[in-house]
Amino acid sequence: MADTTDTRFPAEDQGLVFACILDGDGAASPVDWPKVEAWSAGDGPLWVHLDLSEPRAQDWLRARGGMSHITSEALLTIDSRPRIFHGKRGFTTVLRGVNTNPGTEPEDMVALKIWSDGTRVVTVQDDRLMTPRDILERLLIGRDGPETPSDLYAQLIERLTERIGDTVETLETDLDGLELRLDDGNPADLRGTVTDMRRKLAWMRRYIAPQREALNALLVQPPAWLDELNRLRLREAADRTVHYIEAIDASREQTLVLKDEIANQLAEATNRTLYVLAIISGIFLPFGFLTGLFGINVGGMPGTQSPYAFAVFCAVLVALLVAEVILFRRLKWL
Repeated sequence: MADTTDTRFPAEDQGLVFACILDGDGAASPVDWPKVEAWSAGDGPLWVHLDLSEPRAQDWLRARGGMSHITSEALLTIDSRPRIFHGKRGFTTVLRGVNTNPGTEPEDMVALKIWSDGTRVVTVQDDRLMTPRDILERLLIGRDGPETPSDLYAQLIERLTERIGDTVETLETDLDGLELRLDDGNPADLRGTVTDMRRKLAWMRRYIAPQREALNALLVQPPAWLDELNRLRLREAADRTVHYIEAIDASREQTLVLKDEIANQLAEATNRTLYVLAIISGIFLPFGFLTGLFGINVGGMPGTQSPYAFAVFCAVLVALLVAEVILFRRLKWL
């Protein structure tokens, strides 16, 4: 996928990541800030994608975006939870997508905010997100992208959902790999990995669960400009989101099973070690008693005058060892 330095795409300019006018045939023409600010409905459907880190993008949303104050402030809010709402002049959707930026984790999900009045689509990101770039590539390079604002709105949500699905499948594959490593490797080495995996799954569910509710609310009260075909596409996206949540819940249960299995294996290893130590202690307990008894320095100890006493004593100890081994084997302690 192309990055922002790709010459095939518009260069970012003061918070305008890109903007384009749809031609109604799957392609689009890039436009810059002056054309965005001078746009009118007769120019064709407009898509504006903004980066909120730049003051000009914030000022445009507040003063020239054509949306109400409440809507513009909702788009400017950092770390928004997934939700939808009808505004006075348009429809606002706040969703979350996986984070593919270098040095980040996919579960650190990035907000994508979409506003549309049926003739314009304004998308806003708090951090770099690849979903809008995917759709832009279809428009400018593949020339098989969305033809209308309704198509654009649906395709953004579809692509966002697809990327979440890719991440969920990757986590499931990694979890299956942990199970194989548990059979072949050291369980102590996997304990931290399983805990980290469970944290990732819990963090993803934190955002995907309300996203499911937002998509369901969208299907119940869709905007008037969203046609029937795209409503069906969004219904499919909502169904896939439910499937992803179920997959995450199943994976979380799987991590609990792995965690219990790791704990059991570590406990078994500890018990085996303690068992061996107990057997060794049991074998050498009589030896300690005899050597302690014959080691006391008082008169009357047998064999003190015999040159063969030590050899006889060692032979007795060997015989005692053999007898103990035989006894332990009969008792199935060894």
